[in-house]
Amino acid sequence: MPPLRASRREFLKASALYAGALALAPLARGQAASARAMAPPPRCLHPYPNQIAWGSGVQSLRRQVTLAVGRDADAGAVALMKDTWQRFTLGSVKLKLARAAELDASGFSLAGGRPPPLLPNATYALTVDAAGIAARGKDAAGLRHAWFTLLQLLEPAETAAGGLEFTLPQAAIQDWPALPFRGLHLCVFPETAPAMLEKAIRLAAFYKFTHVALEFWGQLRLHALRELAWPGAWTKARAGRLIAMARGMGLEVIPMFNCWGHASASRLKHGRHVVLDQNPRLAPLFEPDGWTWCLSNPRTQALLRSVCDELIAVAGPGRYFHIGCDEAYSHATCDRCRRADPVQLFAGHVNQLAAHLEQRGRRAIMWGDALLERGKWPAGFTANGTAAQPTHEALDRLSHRIVIADWHYNVTQGDVPTLAHFRRHGFAALACPWNSAGNIRALARAAAASQSGLLMTTWHHLAQSIPLLAWTANCAWSANHAALGLRQMDGALMRTASASHLRRLAPARGQFKRAGWNPFEQPAEVD
Repeated sequence: MPPLRASRREFLKASALYAGALALAPLARGQAASARAMAPPPRCLHPYPNQIAWGSGVQSLRRQVTLAVGRDADAGAVALMKDTWQRFTLGSVKLKLARAAELDASGFSLAGGRPPPLLPNATYALTVDAAGIAARGKDAAGLRHAWFTLLQLLEPAETAAGGLEFTLPQAAIQDWPALPFRGLHLCVFPETAPAMLEKAIRLAAFYKFTHVALEFWGQLRLHALRELAWPGAWTKARAGRLIAMARGMGLEVIPMFNCWGHASASRLKHGRHVVLDQNPRLAPLFEPDGWTWCLSNPRTQALLRSVCDELIAVAGPGRYFHIGCDEAYSHATCDRCRRADPVQLFAGHVNQLAAHLEQRGRRAIMWGDALLERGKWPAGFTANGTAAQPTHEALDRLSHRIVIADWHYNVTQGDVPTLAHFRRHGFAALACPWNSAGNIRALARAAAASQSGLLMTTWHHLAQSIPLLAWTANCAWSANHAALGLRQMDGALMRTASASHLRRLAPARGQFKRAGWNPFEQPAEVD
């Protein structure tokens, strides 16, 4: 993983100052009780900037404003700025684009503002003052992040003539993330509503996530094997539109395919198998129960390589590929596999896939549960290496280019020693929480302490996960943030903010089923 942009000491120092010299200054001195009695900051921002000073005035925008960008500004970022401006101002304030030679590629000026200097450890700076609005980013990502913060500062007001204008509070922001890698894992099941995927992706990008891993559970038609997709699965063209939207929002797309366990491409509790329920004659590709790929069959590795190649082509440029490899309960149970060394069979399979991906410019990511020995870790930690199936012994046989996705969904406080364990063995790691605030906070703090990244998982709980994106964003952006007691970390206010932002990012257009993030308002009653 890339190193943190600021040292731990610098980060903690900046976090203490992040509220600025004005409204939230008592927090920097640890006077949380006093701060709670003060008026809240003018805006709730997700994620909240690490260093911000609120001014006393406002900037008003109406009818038309000029957006000046550098001549070499990233074309995709500029297109994103124009599109989201239209969405957030409801078409009431026209945006006139101008190119300015004095602006660098990652800066912008709105309504005549002058870009602020960028602190050495900051990834973007944003200023709203009497002169106008302006920002400077370290790169195109910093430019987008400054813009997303600016859009959250906008507040509509009605003019005397009945139109709309927008005001922004004066502020000076210098900002940077605690975790360079901030990812979201999304599953596409047959029942997954495409509109909900769009909402999750747009909101994650808006809250400054960096990556989205897309896993199609039997829902993408592949040339490698027709039976890997259910009838009615997505075409590559359909998937391409979703991916293009994600990339346009600034996210790197990580293609994903389970290359060991979960070979049925369906959840264990429901008993389906995407391949064998369509063509039972393909059973030799799997262990006898069908749950795990058969690693002693050379056709298996060849097929999985072909699948990886197809998914890479669909996803477009990127640095990673997630090969899954979790919960392989029936590993090495067929007659041929049982005659092999199960640890080497597993290690060799993973290393071959990782080497294949390296040749295509991708770094493999894999789940870490099989690499941890059960009973050696505190309660709540997930470890699937056992005495009978000692796959944890493969850790010293795997390529150190592999990134370990360390998932523990029942850990809600304290340290996460497995991250340090993987680092000691020479691996980069991602802390992977699920859908509880305590779990997300604990793993985000541990990721910051161990210089790891964060990959939020959603699985079959997409509806419950979308309103947690704001919480995750804050925890991943500032490791101290959840402990500060800010009003904006209130769960109810996060939900209302998320709903407000989604009304701009992915409007419902008056349709109940497209609004919010649940397919119902109240669950149906059971007789």
